[in-house]
Amino acid sequence: MGKEFNITPRTVPRVETKFRRIISQLPHPDSLATLEKLRQLEPQSMRGQPPLVWDRAEDIFVYDKYGNKWLDWSSGVLVTNCGHAAPEVREAIIDQVNSGLLHNYVFPSEERAALAEYLLKLAPKGLDKVFLLTTGSEATECAIKLARAHGIRQGGNKKIGIVGAERGFHGRTLGAQQAGGISGQKGWIVNEDPAIVQVPFPDGYWTEDTSFDLFLATLKKKGLQPQNVAGVMFETYQGVGPDFAPVEYIRQLAAWCKENHIVLIFDEVQSNFGRTGKF
Repeated sequence: MGKEFNITPRTVPRVETKFRRIISQLPHPDSLATLEKLRQLEPQSMRGQPPLVWDRAEDIFVYDKYGNKWLDWSSGVLVTNCGHAAPEVREAIIDQVNSGLLHNYVFPSEERAALAEYLLKLAPKGLDKVFLLTTGSEATECAIKLARAHGIRQGGNKKIGIVGAERGFHGRTLGAQQAGGISGQKGWIVNEDPAIVQVPFPDGYWTEDTSFDLFLATLKKKGLQPQNVAGVMFETYQGVGPDFAPVEYIRQLAAWCKENHIVLIFDEVQSNFGRTGKF
């Protein structure tokens, strides 16, 4: 989540624009009780959140109780692409609550069938199955499992390698954190899976060489041949930056994976990839 924020109220310059309003100390003194309660009840990893206690959100704006207003650049951790409190989304949630059907993971429902069908219409050609899960970490773990199962069918027990990218983030669970490339989050694992490795992310900043040759050279250096790789888990952009992978790099990666019967798993996909499905 990042370094811990100081929650001592500070006097800051006043702001009054079309998009922002800052009229109090930050954090507001009256919000300290909530912040202190959260620090008492939640783990230290949650202290990297800016100490601004949200009260409500609309469209691209978030508000506290004290008259302050901000643009939400976090996008709700990538779940509010349609904007906060969009009327049609609110109405759909209310309709579902009023139906009384709040959970049906164990048994089929018309709603689940309709959602699966809708998602497949949005998905790139060739993706013809939907598995609805609760969290990104859960989806990551499932993707690793599917990739390795496919790899074993293709090349036996030697085709189990999973390739991620440096500074990648795929979740907080065991497999997800190993697939990611944030070393500070892996100290608790100790005995990491030697078949899960990382390559430099071709952002052009932290890694100046954005050629796909660097991907191949790194795998060779780490002792992995295509026949040893089951899956590649990659972000077309890394939310920690944000850092963007070149389109040509992703095209070459997709072609290499297809040629070598390797499952390519995209986590956090840029709109130009996700909406068109073209590589």
